[in-house]
Amino acid sequence: MALSGNAIRCVINTIAFEAILILYCSPEVENMAKKTVFLVEDEALLRDLFAEYVGLLPDVEYLGSCGDGQEAMSRTLELKPDILILDIRLPEVNGLEILNLLSRKLPDTRILVFSGTVSHQSVQMAIECNAAGYIEKSFGLEALKHGIEAIGRGERYFTENAARIARTISGESPT
Repeated sequence: MALSGNAIRCVINTIAFEAILILYCSPEVENMAKKTVFLVEDEALLRDLFAEYVGLLPDVEYLGSCGDGQEAMSRTLELKPDILILDIRLPEVNGLEILNLLSRKLPDTRILVFSGTVSHQSVQMAIECNAAGYIEKSFGLEALKHGIEAIGRGERYFTENAARIARTISGESPT
């Protein structure tokens, strides 16, 4: 028995509808949603540049930024972003202190350290406070983009020097 054109269209529409339901009801869809990002950076030029750059990323909703540690703590606790990008050297409250506090208060917020310096002490503190990654500013916006994407997928992301130190801390060969 041959199907009519209307019957074929009905079957195709039903299959398409079921595919849409499967797609939008699957757990993977949560990972496809835009990730909210908040930046803590004391340099206004970098905050402005970051805001422009992140606005171009399709999977990111930029919540804003601030330039000192005290405001960083209150705004982050209020906004509860998916991802916090955190400089270490800040006025008022040090970024590593913020990392320590917020990693305990907001366990679902993934924190990405974004710093102009990398040292054994700062990387070790980042690891101990469960930072999702560590990016050196000298690696630029592209590294920051890759870091945001990686931690948005639940991975960790460290730029080269920070990764070498992290391997040393964990006892791996620092190749």
